[in-house]
Amino acid sequence: MPQPSTEEEERAETGLFGPSAVTAYLEQVVEQLRDERGGAPSSSIPALAEADPERFGVVIATADGHVYEAGSTRDEFSLQSISKAFTYALALHDLGAEAVHAKMDVEPSGDAYNEISLQPGSGRPANPMINAGAIASTWLVPDSDRDLRRDRIREAYSRCAGRDLAISPEVLAQEHDAGDRNRALGYLLASAGIIEGDPTQALEDYFAQCSVLVTCRDLALMGATLANAGTNPLTGEEVFDAGTVSRVLSVMSSCGMYDDAGEWMVRVGLPAKSGVGGGIIAVLPGELAVATFSPALDRHGNSVRGVLACERLSQDLDLHFTHTARVARSTVRASYPIDQSPSLVRRNADAEAVLAEHGTDAVVVELQGDLLFTGTETAIRTVRDVAYDASYVVVDLRRVDVIADYAMPMLARTRQELHAAGRTVVVVAGNPDFGRSFRGDPPLEVFPSRAAAIKWVEDALLEEHGGPECTPSRVKPVESELFSRLDPADARALRVRTVERSWAAGENILRAGQNFAGIHLIVTGDVSMSLRTPSGERVELQVLGPGMSFGELALGTGDKQHATLSAVTDVTARVLSPQTLAELEQEDPGLGLRLWKALARDGFERADQQWRDAAVHASASDW
Repeated sequence: MPQPSTEEEERAETGLFGPSAVTAYLEQVVEQLRDERGGAPSSSIPALAEADPERFGVVIATADGHVYEAGSTRDEFSLQSISKAFTYALALHDLGAEAVHAKMDVEPSGDAYNEISLQPGSGRPANPMINAGAIASTWLVPDSDRDLRRDRIREAYSRCAGRDLAISPEVLAQEHDAGDRNRALGYLLASAGIIEGDPTQALEDYFAQCSVLVTCRDLALMGATLANAGTNPLTGEEVFDAGTVSRVLSVMSSCGMYDDAGEWMVRVGLPAKSGVGGGIIAVLPGELAVATFSPALDRHGNSVRGVLACERLSQDLDLHFTHTARVARSTVRASYPIDQSPSLVRRNADAEAVLAEHGTDAVVVELQGDLLFTGTETAIRTVRDVAYDASYVVVDLRRVDVIADYAMPMLARTRQELHAAGRTVVVVAGNPDFGRSFRGDPPLEVFPSRAAAIKWVEDALLEEHGGPECTPSRVKPVESELFSRLDPADARALRVRTVERSWAAGENILRAGQNFAGIHLIVTGDVSMSLRTPSGERVELQVLGPGMSFGELALGTGDKQHATLSAVTDVTARVLSPQTLAELEQEDPGLGLRLWKALARDGFERADQQWRDAAVHASASDW
C-alpha cells in the first residue's frame, strides 16, 4: 500500500506556495543537527550495526492528519522496541486493563531495557516498555479465528500507520539468532506463571513485531493515532479506544525512554517511546505526534540526534505538557468570503455588481485563543488553504490572547510565500504596531477593525475588476444614492436648496446626542459612523463614501443623533439644513412627501442589508 498523502502534500506538489513554514522549520532543525556525531548504531544484530548513521529525519503529524517532514523520512528501518507501546495497546484492547495488569505492573524500573528482572513476590515485569513486559504483552495478544497473533499485531500497526506494513525476513532471522537473552526472559516469565505454558511462540512473535519495517513518516502517523485518542486521523478508523490510549500514553510518560525517562520528561515533557533501530515517537495528546529517525544511539539506547531534535522542538514550539494547558477551543473561529459579510461601506449599483461577482476572491479568517504551536499550525494551514482559491486573505487577530515568539516568523514566512504567488494577506489587529513584526516587501497592511480591512480589500477588487464608476472620488448630489430615488426634476429642485460644507480629516462632523443637523450628501471623502459601548469602547458601524448620505436617521429617533460621524479623509458635503426642510414642507409639501418616501425606502433597505450581514456573520462564527 502506498504512503497515504494529506491535502497539504497534494497541494504542495503544485508548487504554488512551496513548503509550509512548519516544514521549513523542520528542515532547519535537521540541517542544524546533522553534524551531531555522538553515539553509534546498535550492535545487537548486523542489520542495525550496518545502518547508515548519516540518515536523519523528523516528522510532525497533527491529530487531524496533516504531516510535515524533513530529511530521511521515507527510508525504512525496523520498529524494534517502539513496537512495545502498540502491542501493549492491543493487549489492553483485547483483554482489558485488569487482566493485563494482573500480568505486569506499570512502574518505572530504572533498569536497562533488557534487564533480566521480575518483581519480588508477584513475578510480574515492572512495566510493558522493558523487554520482559513486552514479551508478556505479546503473549497476552490472542490468536483470532482468522489470524495468528503476529499477523494481528502487524495488522494493528498497519492500521495505525495507515498503510500495510511488512516484517523484514532478514531482521527477523537475525533477531531469532541473537535472541538468547530474550529467551531467558521468556522462560523466567513462564517459571513465574506470567506466561502460561511454553513461551517459544510468544518469543518468536516478539522477534517478529520488532522486525516490522516502518518509515519515520509511518511512526508519526502511528503517534498521531494515539494523539487522536486511537483513531487514525487520515483513514478515520478507530484502532484503539480512548481509555486504552490513555493508559498507554501514561506508561510511555514514565517508562518509554527506559532509564532516561525522568530526564526526558523534564527536558521534553512528552510521552515517548524509542527503539534501537534509531526511531523515537513522542505524543502530545489531542494535538500532534513527533517522530524522529537517526541510527546512532546513546548509552540508554536512544537515538542521539532524535533526542536532540525532540528537545529542540519541545523548547522552540512549547510542546512540553506543562506549557500547553490552555488549549481549549479551535484557533480558527470562522472563515468566510467577504461577499457573505461585506464591509460597512455603502456602494453604488456598479460597485455592488462587481463585488457580487468577485466577492469570493477575498476571504476572512478569524482566529482566537492562543497561537501556540498547534494553533499556529492550524492558522497557517487555513490561510494557505483559502489562498489557493482566493487572491486576498484578511486575518483577524483581535480575539487572539497570546502569540508565541516562534509564531511570528512562521506567519511572516507564510505571508511572503503567498505574496510571491500573487496573493495578498492583510491583518486586523488591535495593536497598530503589529505590522513591525513582519518583514518583507511590500509592508504588511494592518487595520484596526474588520470593517476597515474589508473596505480596503473591496476597494482593491473594485480597482482590479471595475471601472471608475465603481469608486468615484466625487459624486454630484443629484447622482447621490438618496436623490437618485427621486425624479430628476425633484433631485435638481432639492439640490438648489443645499449648502456646501467641508471638514478636515479626523474632525467630528456630528456627535451622538446632538440635535438633528440636516441631511448630508457626501460629495468627496469618507465618513465613519461609530458609537460608544457602555464600557466606553468605540465601535465603528459604517464607512460612507461619495454619493452616500448621513444625518437623516435622527429624523426618526426624536431628532437626536445616536451615532458620531467623523471625517476619515477631507470631506465635502451638500447639506439640507433643518430650516430648509421645514420651509420645504410649507412651500412644496408634495416634494417634501416624495423626499420622505425616498428617505424611508433608503432607511429600510439599509436596515435590511445590515440585518442580513449580521445574520451571515453570526452563522459564520459558529462554523
